[in-house]
Amino acid sequence: MAFALTLVLSLLITPGSIDAKPVSEADRAKSLQGQPQMYFIPTSNPKEADHVMQQLKDGKSPEALNLIPANKHHPRKQTLKQMETEAAKNPQTYPVKINPVTKADDGDSWTPPPFHYDDIQFDECVENDNASKGWIKNHYSYCWSNYVVYSDPAGCGPSWFPFGCDWVSFRLTVIGNSYNGTRAVSYNYKIDDIDMDLDSSGWIGSKVSVSTKCDGISETRDCIGDDSPDTRTLAQWQADGEGSTYFDSDPPPITAGNKDQVSFMDLWPRVTVDPPGSKYPPITSDGSKEKVRTDSADYLFVFKPFFYPKEGAIFANAQPVFYYDMNNPYFSIMKEAFQHHKDALTAPGSLIPGIKGRPPLTRLYPNYDPVQKRANDNAKDRACRELRNTLPYDPSERGYECDEFPFATTYEGAGAGDGRFSVRYIPRAANNTHGRWLGAWYAYDRILHKDQFYIDFKE
Repeated sequence: MAFALTLVLSLLITPGSIDAKPVSEADRAKSLQGQPQMYFIPTSNPKEADHVMQQLKDGKSPEALNLIPANKHHPRKQTLKQMETEAAKNPQTYPVKINPVTKADDGDSWTPPPFHYDDIQFDECVENDNASKGWIKNHYSYCWSNYVVYSDPAGCGPSWFPFGCDWVSFRLTVIGNSYNGTRAVSYNYKIDDIDMDLDSSGWIGSKVSVSTKCDGISETRDCIGDDSPDTRTLAQWQADGEGSTYFDSDPPPITAGNKDQVSFMDLWPRVTVDPPGSKYPPITSDGSKEKVRTDSADYLFVFKPFFYPKEGAIFANAQPVFYYDMNNPYFSIMKEAFQHHKDALTAPGSLIPGIKGRPPLTRLYPNYDPVQKRANDNAKDRACRELRNTLPYDPSERGYECDEFPFATTYEGAGAGDGRFSVRYIPRAANNTHGRWLGAWYAYDRILHKDQFYIDFKE
């Protein structure tokens, strides 16, 4: 009786069903040799993906092809500080698309361009080289795409019997969208390009489950949504290959250390393949994690064009860049400000921060640190007076104002005390409209107090 029970339990236990101490990928791959496994192969190069799958069919070992077996993430106790530190480590940056505009108002009537999400499209995702590990296009758009291969290596390879290898593959693409105006994120997923071995035609009945898993901060109510798997046979996925899910986050209480009610969620795709019959076990694997930050900062808004979200969610594993669209007619009114800041950053020997290769800029919201904002203003005013005394005319009589870089709304401004800043007199309209555009960009990209960012130039 005891022997029979032991035998039954040994048959029920499948790879990954027991938590064990961590082992290296090499040791894990070695221990799984000869067993059915599931692998991810990037979709960005279909010919290379086909070549890898053909090598598997021909008997090449997954280890020789550098394929990593199925892996699962596990929930963990996470704090706000820990999540903030993790998000700040990623050096990835991204461009921000601006709607092409041919005409702009002048002076006081100038308004920022409309906010634009620029979401990732399906073909754009599967063709992107970074999508296999997770690609952030901008703060509101993310995707992950891989071929999923379930393979039984037993019997694969050159043989007098040509149909000894069982395998099935399909493409899984996940596109995530966060929002400016709500503390939420949606994930849309799609299965297509289904293929299998000639003698595995019955595997069209394999059950494939897709879900989005979510792990939030331990002390707050995050990950409000449905993480249950969407399970269909491959035949059903072939007929209807799309699905979606949605997660929300309740704002935590306002505290001295978290005035903007910031929270984080780690999200990742999970896929399970369960071949028909009882010969092969179901295998589950997870895609890469992506970090979403939610906030309820009430100062991220612009009055025109009536854009007033007081909360939002962004993909946080990227550093934002404020791009100067140098040749766009819509911004020609602020060309002198653009040129001043470009000169300050690119002049020979310049050490002014704010451009890649140097320290980034750090936003300063004046209401949260009025002392530093006042220090920036005072140091800038002193430098502007000294500059004005060198000019043969009164710049104010010509409609000029003193512009500073880095901005007074950054911790790297003139009040930093290191002398790494620049002042220049430019037309009042250029100074004012640039300030309006900077404030709008802060709101559009949800740049919170103490968030870091770079400046770059689209020529």
